[in-house]
Amino acid sequence: MVVAMLDSLSHHVQRYFTAFLIGQHNYGNNTIASYRDTFRLLLLYLETSKAQRSPLPLTVLDKDCVLSFLNWLEADRGNSIPTRNVRLAHLKSFFRYVRMEAPELAAYCDSIINIPFKKAEKRPPASISEDAVRLLLHTVDSECREGIRHLALLSLLYDSGCRAQELLDLKVSDIQLERGRRIYVHGKGGRYRIIPILQDTEKIIRKYIRVYNLVPDNLLFTNRHGGKLTRQGLRHILGKYTEILRKDHPDVCEPGVHPHLLRHSKASHLVNAGVNIYNVRDFLGHMSIATTQVYLSSNPEVTRDAIERASAKTVPSSANFYSAEEKKGLMDFLASLV
Repeated sequence: MVVAMLDSLSHHVQRYFTAFLIGQHNYGNNTIASYRDTFRLLLLYLETSKAQRSPLPLTVLDKDCVLSFLNWLEADRGNSIPTRNVRLAHLKSFFRYVRMEAPELAAYCDSIINIPFKKAEKRPPASISEDAVRLLLHTVDSECREGIRHLALLSLLYDSGCRAQELLDLKVSDIQLERGRRIYVHGKGGRYRIIPILQDTEKIIRKYIRVYNLVPDNLLFTNRHGGKLTRQGLRHILGKYTEILRKDHPDVCEPGVHPHLLRHSKASHLVNAGVNIYNVRDFLGHMSIATTQVYLSSNPEVTRDAIERASAKTVPSSANFYSAEEKKGLMDFLASLV
């Protein structure tokens, strides 16, 4: 019975979460939730497709089963290819852990680890224009008490480029309004980063703190009842003003603007303004520059400008390649084409 439990899927999954994801890597709540949802979906799939045994053996997850699960995500649940690939990445991580814990299962684990990701068309992240952001913030009535809270929330969300949870976890003590105007953000993987904010945003935050009588130990943003604001609450507030904006300016942005879209927009605006991609990486808190480079493709002219600036320093003038006779011959040829 003990051997059966050690070979069960449940045993390995519990050890993977407690000892590996949480104990060893100290992943944050949002990352853990994403992995958790993968296994919830997997168990839901197994309930509908596999004869149930107790305990369910680990080996029920063979290569064919995993591939069938991935296809089920797309066909039955309507998941996109990137979402399918995220779920597969989580399962690959799980089986790498199992291989470390049970080397005798290496061949079995490798058969799943070696499943290729499905290719998807790469598109730059969606974003809205700087004019759309400006109009969105101007829909907020900053003369009323609730309005100043909403304006502070949405202004800082865009200006800082924070992830939604990073913003909601901020305390008043994380804001430095003097000597540099910055916030201290507790990001993914327990990493802190310092983000500068604009003077206009500082003024809004300062007014908000004064109106609400906030002290350093307070959460910076709460709901209307004083409890911690959730991501769903943040999305609701943003959606409220997006709908107001679209009534007057229906062509400015698509419906369904969400908090992460403002992060994408801020990143695109920084890149379009010529900010060094490594500075943008640090601003956003990305681990890899490859994650940040997707924003370069959102505006090909940024890439063109960078290429032309680099070429101007290295490529000699084309005039040096032609003699006077060659240039006259070329001009005569071009004239004959018209």
